[in-house]
Amino acid sequence: MNRKRGIRMTAIIRKPKEKDLMHFTRYTIEFPQASSPKVNEWVRERKFWAADRLFDDDDTKKLLMAESGSKMVGYIYGMINEQKTGEIREIYVDEFYRGEGIGKCLSQALTQWMNEEGTSVVELSPPVGSVKLERFMTSLGFKLVGKVYQKYL
Repeated sequence: MNRKRGIRMTAIIRKPKEKDLMHFTRYTIEFPQASSPKVNEWVRERKFWAADRLFDDDDTKKLLMAESGSKMVGYIYGMINEQKTGEIREIYVDEFYRGEGIGKCLSQALTQWMNEEGTSVVELSPPVGSVKLERFMTSLGFKLVGKVYQKYL
């Protein structure tokens, strides 16, 4: 229940449909913060990425949508690697619908699929400084087990 609005939102978690392409593309552009000076190129690449994921039929990857009132309000994208480790690659909920349990439902649906596929561990590498995402994942039972260092060349 969102105390600010005093209403309860419900969402259906489902496989993507062709009609989702516009909202999914918008959300995938909003998901990461564009840090490159080539923002227009980056946006174009994210649009292609979104279309590729929406219509991907790879059995080791899963994209799920959250729908509320016939509107797409979020998504989660994950995969299972060769070591049978599940990876949550992206999770996004429209800002208006955050705090309503939609992210939790998305995460549960994806991890259930991963479990059914024989995965016993699920990983997520949140972007640096994403304190809200880290708190959210901790609330779902995820634990920090290390850090990744990268160097951009």
